[in-house]
Amino acid sequence: MALDTKPPVKRAVSRPDVKKFPFFHPFSRRLHICLLCMAGFCCTTFMRMHIAITMTCMINSTALALENTVFPEAMDSNTSSIFEEVELVSNGACSSTSDNNKKVVVDYGGQLVWNSQEQNLIFSGTFWGSIITVLPSMFFINRYSPRYVLQAAVGCYILMTAITPYIATHFGPYPVFISRVIMGLGEGFILPANNAILANWFPSAERSTAISLFTTGNQMAGAGGNPVAASLCASSFGWPSIFYFASIVSTIWSVCWFLTASNQPSKCKVMTKTEREYLDANVVRRSNKTNRSLVVPYAKILKSPAFLAQLLCQFVINSIVTLLQIYLPNYFKDVLHLGVIANGTYTSIPNIVNFALKIVWGIAIDKAKENKTISGTFAVKLSQSIANFGGALFMILITFYVDCTNPTLGFLFFCMMYGCMGTLVSGFYTSLLSLAPKYTATMSSISVFCAMMGRLSTPAIVGLIKKENTLYEWQTLFLVCAAANIVCGVVFLLFGSGELQEWGEEDEVKETKAFGEKTPLASIQNLRADSEDNDVFQSALDMDIPEIQLNEITLTTEERQRFQRRIREDSMCL
Repeated sequence: MALDTKPPVKRAVSRPDVKKFPFFHPFSRRLHICLLCMAGFCCTTFMRMHIAITMTCMINSTALALENTVFPEAMDSNTSSIFEEVELVSNGACSSTSDNNKKVVVDYGGQLVWNSQEQNLIFSGTFWGSIITVLPSMFFINRYSPRYVLQAAVGCYILMTAITPYIATHFGPYPVFISRVIMGLGEGFILPANNAILANWFPSAERSTAISLFTTGNQMAGAGGNPVAASLCASSFGWPSIFYFASIVSTIWSVCWFLTASNQPSKCKVMTKTEREYLDANVVRRSNKTNRSLVVPYAKILKSPAFLAQLLCQFVINSIVTLLQIYLPNYFKDVLHLGVIANGTYTSIPNIVNFALKIVWGIAIDKAKENKTISGTFAVKLSQSIANFGGALFMILITFYVDCTNPTLGFLFFCMMYGCMGTLVSGFYTSLLSLAPKYTATMSSISVFCAMMGRLSTPAIVGLIKKENTLYEWQTLFLVCAAANIVCGVVFLLFGSGELQEWGEEDEVKETKAFGEKTPLASIQNLRADSEDNDVFQSALDMDIPEIQLNEITLTTEERQRFQRRIREDSMCL
């Protein structure tokens, strides 16, 4: 680019204010990306989570009860004197007789005889796999396209889900556990990849809404997946059809993702001009491939009270959510004595309540932040408090007031508890993406590692407390969860934050000082020049600069910082 060195000529370059393009608009490309991420999250959650209700259909509960009975001599011809089988349509009846010596058994017609230890092992399989890959995932996402990393992870899910029925019927529980571990290898990439994509696409003022919408895939998997799984289980197709159905739906999503998704707005070919300009002005753009000179301040991240509080929330919340997702169908079957269809209904409707309140709360909290009514820190602390303390309250009520005589009351309490938990993503999850957006991939991987540790601990804790699926054992579990919720809520109230941390902008401050008080524009031209760089410089020169003296080519401090920030961000996106 040639620079004129003739006598001073003054010119003013102006740029009109960028018009906001609404998030919820039929042609909003970031809405399409968020919905795609949500659908993918729904598919992976369903493939991982449906094993909970499917397992109740796979297991021959009567044979398992006979195998575990303390009266083996009664197993010959007098079995009916020990066990009472409840019909599939029986919903909540404690017993049809007054004989307290009989153990009520609810059998959904399964043929596999796997004891509770083998079932817990299978439930934990995906968590063991994700532990292996969750930390290395940050390096893959920083160096390769998050879009393709996510595609490969979902492909791993699909393959393992499709072959599970054959493995289960021909080889037994331990090969199924191995297949679940392999599935978990893909799970370690799911959240970090999605977080990196969402951080590239959404301004900070829209992140709570975007995260709320994206994570509703979790609730959709429970709300829509559990009734479907229960129906397929009760149908002539049997429980293997649940695995095949999940694989087919996920394959369709995978094709759609490959054809339409992109990592960031600059890579998207189909977008309105207004939205592109809005995102260009409001989203801090970052490269998918990390600059090799970037140094991640691991020590400061791991010493940050706000980040550590968020890690505690990750561990506790994921432990509780795993208990509800995996073991709640078992609670409804063995403690409240619900039939398979009622079981699917009772586990799905609370997820619908969670879905609705999550969206409404996310939009409301973002609106309040946008209007400067509340700060980011107040927003995340309020949201987290409602989830933790509200969830603890209803778990205590379930403990003392719900049994097989009043399953409807338990259903109402579970709906209210799930409703309180709908504010979670506007709490600790939004805090994660707000502390240091520059290190989103690294922090997400560390956080997901803690989340996986929480999920992995759940089967072990349940195995220690729940031996025979009695009401007393479940009451103990609910009280432990309530106490963990209270501790988590108090810690986040004290140390949680929703603001950018100092260590999150440390590199930018150092680079600004290195430029000095005034920077010649000619020094900027020393950057690598190619055809793409010309667009970068042109976009920088088109910025709203009040006045430039072309003979001396000097900028004020404010203008220098704007040039530097814009060129650095654009060059990272090349």
